[in-house]
Amino acid sequence: MRRTTLTAAALATLFLAGGCSDEPEANRPSPTTATASAGKPAQAPATQPPSLDLPENARTLVAETTGDKNQELPEFTPQEGAYTLYATCEGKGKVSIVDRDSGNPHPVTCNGVHTVGVVHDDAKPQHLTVQVTGGPSIWKVAVVSGNH
Repeated sequence: MRRTTLTAAALATLFLAGGCSDEPEANRPSPTTATASAGKPAQAPATQPPSLDLPENARTLVAETTGDKNQELPEFTPQEGAYTLYATCEGKGKVSIVDRDSGNPHPVTCNGVHTVGVVHDDAKPQHLTVQVTGGPSIWKVAVVSGNH
């Protein structure tokens, strides 16, 4: 199982967003070119994300939650000065975890890569939202107390 931290996921997103190809510009299909799926409505991917493989004996702050659209996670308060966020997703959309207090998005890497991030913070209520943009994706998120 591959894992990546939120920082590594952010760098990977920058590289993927920039894109690269050795194909000449003239050989690339234009964005208006019809494709086999052009007439089909966008649907959520049929594949569910894999299990998050949470550590045993960890205190769960947000139980494993699955969705396919924007969703606010339940408020939680870490007691150990840190919490660990586990996330994964499947699909063509982009999934991010956003701290509603700061608005700072943290991308989740989709399609086979788990995102694991440790957040150090005071013992104060945390307010996170899962955001989906750019197409259908099914995501799975959980939060445990401490540095795991």
